[in-house]
Parts: sequence; C-alpha cells; structure tokens
Amino acid sequence: MKEPFAAVAIFCATAASELHKFMGAPNGLPAILALVAGYLLPASIALWTVADAQERGRSMSYDFGSFIFFLWPLLAPIYLFQTRGVRAFGTIGLFFCASFAGIAFAMLMGYPASLQR
Repeated sequence: MKEPFAAVAIFCATAASELHKFMGAPNGLPAILALVAGYLLPASIALWTVADAQERGRSMSYDFGSFIFFLWPLLAPIYLFQTRGVRAFGTIGLFFCASFAGIAFAMLMGYPASLQR
C-alpha cells in the first residue's frame, strides 16, 4: 500500500529536477532545491524498498537501504522480481508513469518561461 506514496515522491522529485532544467538552471535557492530533489528520488525508492522488506518479513543486510540508494537502477528491480515475480512489472510501470508524468508536468510549467528568453 506504500506504492502510491512512493509514486507521489517520484513524481515530485522528477518534476522539480526537470523543471529546474527547463527553466535554464537558475542559481541560488532553485539550484539548492533541485539538488535536494535529485536526492529525493533515490531516497524515496530506498525508503520504500526497506519498508516493503520489513512489511514482508524479509531479513535484509544491515546497510540494505544505502545499497538501494546508490544502486537503485540495478537493485530495486532485482528486489521487485524476487518478491513479486511477474507482478513486479506493475510496480515498475508505476515508476515509469510517475516519472513521465513528472517530466510532462515540468514541460508544461516550464514552457511559458522558455518563450520569454
């Protein structure tokens, strides 16, 4: 049941990072917030994976969350297929939908600003 919350975090992190790029990468506070958003994506994936493992009663290594944080493109799908089998495609699809929705939202919000240059 934690997947919708993770999807919202992924959407927000992707939208914030992409909007910063579409706006021409301004300096100052927007740059700091874009950096934070860049760390929010792997952090939300790692937190969701650790919470899911605890919910399923799986014993994980001591620093499993850090491994997922740094190597999420490789380890998160492996974890999903180990715990869900073929149903992992649904969660991976949710990830891609949230990511693409974040990019589309950033494009929609950043387009008017790109016309002013």
